[in-house]
Amino acid sequence: MSGEADQAGSAVRFVLDESSVHAVYPPAAQAGNYTAVLPHITLDRAVLPWERTVTRSEAGSGPWLALLVFAENELPDDPEASGRTTMRTVAKLLRPAETATLGPETSEPSEVVACRTIDVPAELFHALVPREEASRLAHVRSVTAPGLRDGDESLAGGEYAVVTARRFPRAPGSYAVHLVSLNGYERILPADTRLVRLASLHSWSFTHVPDAALDVAGLLHNAAVSGLSESAARSGPLLLAPDTAPVPGTRIGSGPDAKERLDRGYVPVQLRTVTGEAAYGWYRGPFTPATAPDLPPAGSTTADHALIYEPEHGLFDVSYAAAWTLGRTIALADPDYSADIVRARRELAFRAADLTGMSAAPAVGETPADSEQSRAQEVLAATADQRSAPLAAWLDDLTLLRGIPLSHLVPDGRLLAPESLRLFSIDPAWISALVEGAESTGIHTATDADLAPYLDQAVTRASHTETPAAAVLLNSPLVQDAPALDLTATRDGRPVTALRRTHPAPDVLLVLFDAVPDQIVIREPGQGIHFGIDSANEREAISLRHLTTGQSADTEPA
Repeated sequence: MSGEADQAGSAVRFVLDESSVHAVYPPAAQAGNYTAVLPHITLDRAVLPWERTVTRSEAGSGPWLALLVFAENELPDDPEASGRTTMRTVAKLLRPAETATLGPETSEPSEVVACRTIDVPAELFHALVPREEASRLAHVRSVTAPGLRDGDESLAGGEYAVVTARRFPRAPGSYAVHLVSLNGYERILPADTRLVRLASLHSWSFTHVPDAALDVAGLLHNAAVSGLSESAARSGPLLLAPDTAPVPGTRIGSGPDAKERLDRGYVPVQLRTVTGEAAYGWYRGPFTPATAPDLPPAGSTTADHALIYEPEHGLFDVSYAAAWTLGRTIALADPDYSADIVRARRELAFRAADLTGMSAAPAVGETPADSEQSRAQEVLAATADQRSAPLAAWLDDLTLLRGIPLSHLVPDGRLLAPESLRLFSIDPAWISALVEGAESTGIHTATDADLAPYLDQAVTRASHTETPAAAVLLNSPLVQDAPALDLTATRDGRPVTALRRTHPAPDVLLVLFDAVPDQIVIREPGQGIHFGIDSANEREAISLRHLTTGQSADTEPA
């Protein structure tokens, strides 16, 4: 190789900010059958691979970035292929002190002090580095249908750079993938070169297990039809309780009332009354197989206020009381939120005491007796607004069920059996009770209670999220094996917004929607389809370098 055309002197060269990496495939630290998959990396900066160009005598110029895949025992400093790199100064990258080790050739100054590096055997470097196919291993992806990915990662519309490797994993074991710079390696390597030192801009590793075939269609079919009770089989994959759910030491009725409760997603739970008697009550989390009835705001100040007693059966519905207690417990366990809300209440109390004639705060919505009282209400509302932003952000997370244990969402394991798919509505009253419990934190005096509506209304004004209306739960090995599973929802043909996507457990996927969808489509991750070969026709694949049929697609060393 010879010659260099550097078109962007300010472009990154030795260090890449981790935030520039949008996604990698195969997923980092994952195991699976990747025989027919070309590893690739997606970058947020669409022009990055072409900000520098490398001129090659064989086929003109190409991108300066390349994705190299290394098997176990190929890199001297990383025999386990774990993606490990060595931190070195840029000076030691450019001018290695080790004998027969070659770094990049450049006269360009650099302000970077240190960077991550790897030493690659010269023969392996020759075998892996792209040549005439380099320009076909990088492209721009245009995203026109934004969506929500795992971990609440929002894939916004726009353009992304994709760099693809040219080596398929073949032998079982670990593989390390490095995004490296080829800038400065255009010259022919000297004959005595033993190692080539490269700057590794990003690295990860995965494990290739040829026998780990991922039957996406079969797993999804099993999830859609398995684990259903007889009533669920009639109505579809809803979140319904099992036909029997005994509570130790008690017996639940077998009549229509108990059956109706079970069909509505409730489970019996142990309950000890205030008189000390052991009994059972009914509990349902926010997930319900049928649309929950609209309830007026409870305004509960204790968990007991949210209890629902059914005198005809002598039983309690503890759902909202449990939600209230859970919200308060989570709030008290968070020192930042607790400190913020106590500070806001204290400032409101001080402000109220300073206002002339305000021995007690005027109630929200009360008709002011005079202009002085009206002014006092405005001052208290403005004071609450100044403190509402962090509280609103925290409560927005709670509204989206962040930090809620899976046992409160799915109180009986049989509701979400292995390899099961559950669709359900969300009860807004349950989430309201959860939020009310959190908002009750820090009320220590009568003044705090009188001023609480000011803070509650300010938090509502500062909120930036809405209560989710529906969700889907998928419990399947597919969730862990294919973390980038593509799930989209529509209603009357229009997209339904995913408010949150998360994993309450390694094999469980939870997606919250802002409306109840009438169709949900689950697809295999696109990365496994677009960058690889059809394993069924592998022997008929066209080689990247030798464009003739009937040859193996392997172009890497054995």
